[in-house]
Amino acid sequence: MNDPIRQAVKLFQSRQRSRALAFGSSNTERFLPGMHWFDCFDLAVRQKYGRILTCINAGISGNTTADLLARFDDDAARYRPYLAFVTVGGNDCNPAKNIDGATFAGNLRELHRRFAALGCMVIFQTYYAPNPEGVEPVRLQNFYRYMDLVRAAAAATGSGLIDHLRRWEALRRAEPQKYLLLMRDGFHVNPRGNLALGVDIARRFGASLGQVDPDCWGEALAIQAVMDRLAPDTVPAP
Repeated sequence: MNDPIRQAVKLFQSRQRSRALAFGSSNTERFLPGMHWFDCFDLAVRQKYGRILTCINAGISGNTTADLLARFDDDAARYRPYLAFVTVGGNDCNPAKNIDGATFAGNLRELHRRFAALGCMVIFQTYYAPNPEGVEPVRLQNFYRYMDLVRAAAAATGSGLIDHLRRWEALRRAEPQKYLLLMRDGFHVNPRGNLALGVDIARRFGASLGQVDPDCWGEALAIQAVMDRLAPDTVPAP
């Protein structure tokens, strides 16, 4: 099966106009000043391939997979995207939400099924690494297990996967001060963290952020280089 990320790159190279959707919770909703990771993706595609993509951010803070399914028709299907970034699990893993692992995994597969029925390619994303000091232990334990379920869902459905967690976990453990500069609180990145996510996502699509306004991207690219060194097996092939 073709990798959805490679398929998306081929579409961008064709200069055919299309739509991309970001679907998730607070990691996806744009609620902070500065460039959001999805803004970075939008800008990178525009700089590399031209004005060929309409990007729609449909993130809502606090959402679980059940919430995404409940609002799918209004906030996803109506836009008929070609490409959907699905970044979810940080709320599902909260014991207060009462969503067990089997239900979470089933909901991920159902999200993929609904997007596939629209002719939309899915790219699942794991989260960045949470700060253990800011997250209750049970939720933190669940979180890592649920991110494994995201990886499994991507593999089982033939979806794309951008595994931020592996790279960020390496940074958190080896360079904690650099890591903390990217975090707003235990479960959220700040504007710097969004840029760090953004340059990694852009690179997966063959686009480089930094050629235009390099001063804006210098810190994020330096963080990317540190992650590349700490977790070389996560660096995408050229």
